[in-house]
Amino acid sequence: MGLFSRRNQPGLKVAYAPRGTDGTLDQTVRVENTTEVGVRPVLTFTAVDFYGRELPNVEVGTVLGIDRGAVVVAPGQTAVDVLHFHGLGARNVRGVNIAMVDATEADLGGATAPVEALMVDMNQRATLDPADFWGVGVVNRNDVPVSMKVTLVELEPEGTGGKDAPRQAVDAVTLTEPVELASQSHDVVWLPEEIRGRFHAVIGHLDVPWTGPSDVPDDPRELEPGDGDQG
Repeated sequence: MGLFSRRNQPGLKVAYAPRGTDGTLDQTVRVENTTEVGVRPVLTFTAVDFYGRELPNVEVGTVLGIDRGAVVVAPGQTAVDVLHFHGLGARNVRGVNIAMVDATEADLGGATAPVEALMVDMNQRATLDPADFWGVGVVNRNDVPVSMKVTLVELEPEGTGGKDAPRQAVDAVTLTEPVELASQSHDVVWLPEEIRGRFHAVIGHLDVPWTGPSDVPDDPRELEPGDGDQG
């Protein structure tokens, strides 16, 4: 059902950050939900340069699909998506103008906390090194079971756009099946050995069935998780 009008979305705060900190991803958009219900926003983005001028030949894409309603935000929490830019002038992007096309209430089944995902090595220790990325550690801090999607993100080589340029996502793959987690639990999803060294980051996000228009696409690329433990 509709929650907010298209011109006014009280309780939602949207911000774009071109650079991450402490190993977090660059070019992220964050949506903070200060309401008491889950929200599924649909955003559009227009790239701008250092002076705030629109770059009409630059296309803006998203890793998780917040521009097509594929991201939900738990009440009182913040959800994150990652932008990528393509076309003539893409390296001149210094910001984005953001418009909220729609925002609808999403039934999260009682979940009030975000799910977490991190890269882990074969000893189940957190790592930021793609060569040691053997699996995904997933955490549910909610008092209810949740279903979550896991997306692996590949980044361009450091320094591709210049010394101080943000590092852009060049590919993203979502695991074929959502991960089912019991309340207040954690687990590890082991990955196929052939992807070792390819992906640089992982994002976990709540999997909430879409109830909107039937033409909203599913994730275009999917990856089967590995079977069994790695030891």
